[in-house]
Amino acid sequence: MEDEARQERGERDWLGWIQLSIVAGIIIVSLVLTAWLAASSGPSPSNGQGSQALAAPVEVVRPQITQHTIRVETTGTVRARAMVTLTPEVGGRVVEISDSLRAGGHFEADEPLAVIDPRNYRLSVDRAGAAYADAQSALQRLEAEAALAREEWEALYPGEPIAPLTALEPQLEAARARVTSSRADLEQARLNLDRTRLSLPFAGRVADTRITLGQLLGAGQPYGEVYALDDLEIAVPLSPEDIARIAPATGRTVELSFEAGAAPFMSGTIVREGARLDDRSRLITVFVRPENPERLQPGLFASVSIEGATLDQAMSLPASALAGLGQVRTVRGGRIALVEIEVLDRTDGRIVTAPFDAAEGVIISPLPESVLAGPVTIISEREN
Repeated sequence: MEDEARQERGERDWLGWIQLSIVAGIIIVSLVLTAWLAASSGPSPSNGQGSQALAAPVEVVRPQITQHTIRVETTGTVRARAMVTLTPEVGGRVVEISDSLRAGGHFEADEPLAVIDPRNYRLSVDRAGAAYADAQSALQRLEAEAALAREEWEALYPGEPIAPLTALEPQLEAARARVTSSRADLEQARLNLDRTRLSLPFAGRVADTRITLGQLLGAGQPYGEVYALDDLEIAVPLSPEDIARIAPATGRTVELSFEAGAAPFMSGTIVREGARLDDRSRLITVFVRPENPERLQPGLFASVSIEGATLDQAMSLPASALAGLGQVRTVRGGRIALVEIEVLDRTDGRIVTAPFDAAEGVIISPLPESVLAGPVTIISEREN
């Protein structure tokens, strides 16, 4: 038994030595291959120079001077500048109602939306008219009496000034005041009669209404909301950077499209900018007036494309060309040259710059720091 155990241990020791020899051989072969590759990639003795770094392969683009129009792509929301409350100025029972006075209904300027029973108001006009006529008649009688009193005074006391009471001047002033007051009462009665026809001085759309036929309305009470069609605008929040890109923003042309075809494509114009940044979003809102507001509804989302200035002299590059803040790497004489550039715009993964000398091309492939000081070779070149 002891002989068998010694034999097994001997076999295991022998196998262990074999494994160690194999590993050591692999390591030695690897070192030899590495040394040979390094030697074979070095300069040949015939060039008479020391060791020289390999040229790093790079991809370049050759930018061309072209025209570029700055555009800001964003979204906005249709809104009404103000909602107008449907509030009758006189009270009474509704005897007529327009088909336009429904939620979503369109109406024209001065179109009667509802009519309140006018009979009581017509009677008020008649009463006020009679009172006005009576006041005028009383004034005329008093003026005749005053003229007669002046004639009698002149006959009795020629050349003497007549006393105001004798000339009936206080009575005349009171009569004239009654005429003025009664005329105002008549105008008020006529105005109240006109107000039995509920209308608005603009074309608009009904957002909400609670007026029905036969309903008793109270003067000064709200019964719905409407908005003017030409008051519709699109609120577009923009960052200060985007505002700067299209400055001055007011007057800029805007292209509009709407969700799910809810409204047709249309143009618009920025009519004003917000007065301050939003405290939370740090955005500033610009307001766009659409060319066909009657096709829109408040709350509708819009895709907005704002056209900025057109640059006659510009270069377009992939954003990957940037090597730092306002810098790109170019190839000049087989070496890397760092060039300062002026970035004018950024859009869709590209940058737009002022024209600059791109030499043999602008590097767009990534480079490790270790090759920045060494030579390069262009392996791919394309026109921009």
